[in-house]
Amino acid sequence: MRLLTDVTPLREHPAFRRLWLGTMLSRTGSVMTAFAVSLQVYDLTRSSAAVGGIGAATLVPLLLVTVPGGALADRLDRRRLVLASTVGQAVVSVVLFALAAFGAASVWALYALVAAGSALSAVNAPAWQTFIPRLVPRAQLAAAMALNRVMFQVVMIAGPALAGLAVGWAGLRGCYLADVASCAGALWGVGRLPAMPPEAATPSDRGTA
Repeated sequence: MRLLTDVTPLREHPAFRRLWLGTMLSRTGSVMTAFAVSLQVYDLTRSSAAVGGIGAATLVPLLLVTVPGGALADRLDRRRLVLASTVGQAVVSVVLFALAAFGAASVWALYALVAAGSALSAVNAPAWQTFIPRLVPRAQLAAAMALNRVMFQVVMIAGPALAGLAVGWAGLRGCYLADVASCAGALWGVGRLPAMPPEAATPSDRGTA
């Protein structure tokens, strides 16, 4: 029985390795921001119900934007779509940092920024999910998907822990600034990929870059 994750896709395919590492960085930043927003809303309101409102601000854009986001991914170069949505997410993080830095945040402003970030994620995710089959050969696809699961598990454990450290050291601004910096990871990972048009990739396209 195989006890260790097969890291062959990371070792043999630089484009997949960059995407994997960059995504790990950017999603860790996103988890830190989610932690910081929840803490900030509670600090502003002392209301658990207000913190629960973050869930609604996240869910509604996902329900409204996921289908149109998938349609965009079927029509546009997916690499450019992910890059554009990542830049949008970085802008949201910059605004969150600015509000925390200047003490100008309100609950409704935080809800609006959470909703904007959620909508951008709904555009980003369908396009991002098509990258991996184009970057690794079919024989290594299961290993690549397993590595993604490992990455997400690491992010969900490390993200809140790092957020707690950042808040203790630099306050909410530390979490938001870390998220801004982590967007560079996503831009690095995606920016050097080959073009990702909607058409099915040919075998010669896989494992390149």
